[in-house]
Amino acid sequence: MKKTYRIISIALVLSVLFPFPGFSQKDLPVKLGLKVAPNICWMNPGTKNYEYDGARLGATIGFVSDIYFAERYAFSTGFNFQFLNGKLTYPDNRMKPNDTTILSGQVARKYNFIYLEIPIMIKMQSKEFGRFSFYGQIGFGTGFRVKATADESFQPDHGEAFDQQYEINEATSLIRESLLIGLGFEFHIDLSSRIIFGISYSNALNNILNGGINDKTKMNEKSTLNYIELNLGFLF
Repeated sequence: MKKTYRIISIALVLSVLFPFPGFSQKDLPVKLGLKVAPNICWMNPGTKNYEYDGARLGATIGFVSDIYFAERYAFSTGFNFQFLNGKLTYPDNRMKPNDTTILSGQVARKYNFIYLEIPIMIKMQSKEFGRFSFYGQIGFGTGFRVKATADESFQPDHGEAFDQQYEINEATSLIRESLLIGLGFEFHIDLSSRIIFGISYSNALNNILNGGINDKTKMNEKSTLNYIELNLGFLF
């Protein structure tokens, strides 16, 4: 997968440097803009006895750059500040608050991640229908973890439940690689300005809990983090 990612990235760069015939690089249009995207996130665990515990809301705020190398084809990139969240439940051990007693029980954990993501995508756009045009895009995203925290409720096998909060940077992967797929349409206000409406899906390609170990089973923690987002943006 990493080899495929490098090949596609090189192809995208070459397509920008050497555009298709009939489209002068001198006249190469670049569209810059901003986007806001609420999302729904969920985690897919890969460790025994770890279970999905529902979806959570998040959001993305980003800068968009569409570099057209043909009339309706663009190299789409930029950067995104992502607030992604998820939930898992699993058996584990915890130390009792204000005590040294180790308790066995069930953890219900909410994960909170902040990433800086750089997407690399090909954008394919239809001809205009009135003031509208439709687009599809596909590519890869590389997210760099800025911060990771967890809020959890621990239910001991015997006794009362208690809540705790952790910073889990060391128990999570620095990088989140993902496959990105998107569809949507653009409303053309004038020759240069456009409003974007779209939906996209991000499928994680690597374990985001790399470094985490279950205290009870001593197993390595594994999970991916995926999301669907609604893209609302403006191109200048």
